[in-house]
Amino acid sequence: MASVASFGAMRGVRALRGPHRRGPVLEMRALKRSIAAAAAASREVDVLVMGGGPVGAEVALSCAMLGRRVAVAEPRGLMLAAPTGWVSKALRQLGRDHGAPDGSRRVDWAIAEEYLAKTAGRALKLTANRFRDAELISGEGFEAPQVIKGSARFVGPHSALVDGGEGETQVSFAHAFIAVGSKSFRLPALPWNEPESAGWLYDGDTIQGIGRVPQNLVVQGGGTIATEYAFIFRALGAEVTLVMREDAVMAGCGMDSSIQSAVMDRMRRVGIEVKPDSGIFSEVNPGPEGSVVLASSGEVIACDALLSATGRIGLVDSVDITAAGCDPPTRGGAAVDGATMSCIGEGTGHIYAVGDCTGDGSFVTPQGLLSTGLAEAIIATHDAFPDELEARVGQLATYVSECPVAVWIEPTVSYVGATAESALAEYGKEGYGEVKVFFLETIKGCVERAKPYGRDEFLKLVYQVAEGSENGRILGVHVFGSGASEFIHNAATLVNSRATVWEVCRTVPPAVTVQDVMKMCCVRAAIDITARGKGPRPAISIAGDTKAEVRAKLFNRNRPRSTE
Repeated sequence: MASVASFGAMRGVRALRGPHRRGPVLEMRALKRSIAAAAAASREVDVLVMGGGPVGAEVALSCAMLGRRVAVAEPRGLMLAAPTGWVSKALRQLGRDHGAPDGSRRVDWAIAEEYLAKTAGRALKLTANRFRDAELISGEGFEAPQVIKGSARFVGPHSALVDGGEGETQVSFAHAFIAVGSKSFRLPALPWNEPESAGWLYDGDTIQGIGRVPQNLVVQGGGTIATEYAFIFRALGAEVTLVMREDAVMAGCGMDSSIQSAVMDRMRRVGIEVKPDSGIFSEVNPGPEGSVVLASSGEVIACDALLSATGRIGLVDSVDITAAGCDPPTRGGAAVDGATMSCIGEGTGHIYAVGDCTGDGSFVTPQGLLSTGLAEAIIATHDAFPDELEARVGQLATYVSECPVAVWIEPTVSYVGATAESALAEYGKEGYGEVKVFFLETIKGCVERAKPYGRDEFLKLVYQVAEGSENGRILGVHVFGSGASEFIHNAATLVNSRATVWEVCRTVPPAVTVQDVMKMCCVRAAIDITARGKGPRPAISIAGDTKAEVRAKLFNRNRPRSTE
């Protein structure tokens, strides 16, 4: 394929041959301008990042700090280190500040517009500040990434074209990182293109521009986005019905069943009507007085808005990875080598896919979250520049197998590692244990009572019961409650370092904080392990009966013990 510069030169030559020839001086000047313009549209860099969202921005920042010349192809023409779902996070905060969890206070959408505008402005400033700080840290070796406005596509293993709408820029690169993100999956059965659906039917992307608080909202789907928006619009004052084909929310996300149950119980308590096993509509009637009909029961649900949030698909199809020698994408995602995040293909070890556009092969789970995308970005950058990174920041340290996850519903959910179900499958009934401690059982919970922690908010610990050094190993931590996202990073360190409950029992958490809940879990786990005869002392030294039904009173509670 000819370069942009070559095409420009050819156009200049054609101009000389045209029927309306100008003077030789003017013709030469025109040719020089044509070649110069073509050359300006051709760039050579060390790293091309396709996509300027939070994952792409992280890659660009890391590579620039290593002294690499970086170009970022982004249709918006700027980088934004905020997740795709930043709008929902702003709306969630709006509901907390001005609404009510049970929908008893209706929020004016004009306030929402103000929240969104301010949040966007802060996010842009945050992105700029991060790159300024990186420049100060890196010193003379730092070269600010060039942002090329437009969408990129491969035209070879080391070249790509960026189409900005008014022309194409050819970019030659040594390494490429695909971080183009994802889009909402649209069920073909829904009337997306009908005029009547405008202002009534939304997906997980377009809901951000709804511009109002519906009176009656139906949310289709049981995943993270559907669950998140069900809570958000309820807090803003809408009547919300959640319909899903699964029997529990967020199935397949690596979430413990006790957390799923707690989320669904909280939904019902705040007035969200939950209809499991009923996610398919037999009839859809769009419009201001619209409705849907459930195929499972024939029930008619009136709604002035329908949000269909049934998953997302990557946007790798748009970058033509096969032109670079990569295997064709599947469901919008590029197949990768999980150890490096490099794309599978012929001679494609220098091309990486990270974030939502990753397909089969990634070791980082669950997919589709910002935290997992950032972990993939670290893995990919380390593979591309291992010596430089280790010289700057030491050996790679990221959670490849057990990545911490935070889900921004109300209240927040966070988790890392094994669930009770997966531990049972791997170690058997006698090879693991689980214990739950409610926040209200901590000193801080007693002081603050139900604010900000509800009676149903807890931390759950999953641990191994075995002979030898693996005894008491912390396998998983699952948190349901206000501030859950602030717990999980430390918990991830415990899980990934294969720490045991005995180690935590010897720590002293800062007083007075709900961090004490982790130590309380580990103390109870130690009691359970010792009662099974696996502890550091014989089981007979534990006061009381050691039968399983007695221990169950301590471990299997759905509400905190009374402190009155």
